[in-house]
Amino acid sequence: MKTTEPAQRRPWLALVAGIVAVNALAGAAALAIGFMDMGTTVNARFPFHSTVVAGLALALVVALPMAAAAYLSGTGRPRAAEAAMVAGALLVGWIAVQLIVIRTFSWLQPAMALAGALVFLGGLLIRNEHRDDWSER
Repeated sequence: MKTTEPAQRRPWLALVAGIVAVNALAGAAALAIGFMDMGTTVNARFPFHSTVVAGLALALVVALPMAAAAYLSGTGRPRAAEAAMVAGALLVGWIAVQLIVIRTFSWLQPAMALAGALVFLGGLLIRNEHRDDWSER
């Protein structure tokens, strides 16, 4: 019979991922309902020239994975490491694509890229700790 120890909760990782998720969801909603106007030049660079599509993409690519990483990390679920690594990589990738597609710069982009890198590295640390646990058995 296989016995496993309960996974450890990671409140710091849950907090960072949760903050990113809430902000991404707020940004997605603001884009989709037209509350956040990026200007006609930037809006024309969005996929299908649609702020609704851009908002939906932000929700699906950034907010949802970050929310999952926050939940899994906060509750100590077994897949927290993988979720954090995927969410962090998606956010860093999102920022890179954003710079290429909309061709504008904001102070928020490096801040969010840093947050994505922290979430990714947090997941990597969790994964490495679990590997060390298994190698000691």
